[in-house]
Amino acid sequence: MRYQCDSTMKVYTHFGGDDEGRRDELIRTIEHSVERLSLAELEALYYDLVAKDYIRK
Repeated sequence: MRYQCDSTMKVYTHFGGDDEGRRDELIRTIEHSVERLSLAELEALYYDLVAKDYIRK
């Protein structure tokens, strides 16, 4: 997987607070990262998520 640093990304150092905001941020970060994956990387991620039962066929 490829990682890229985004200097505008907010860093959370504690739990609690605005959970919905944190959830939205995590979704955006994951979407942004997944868009850059190759087909082979997407397939590997997909099968890993299916195997861990995060995605149900």
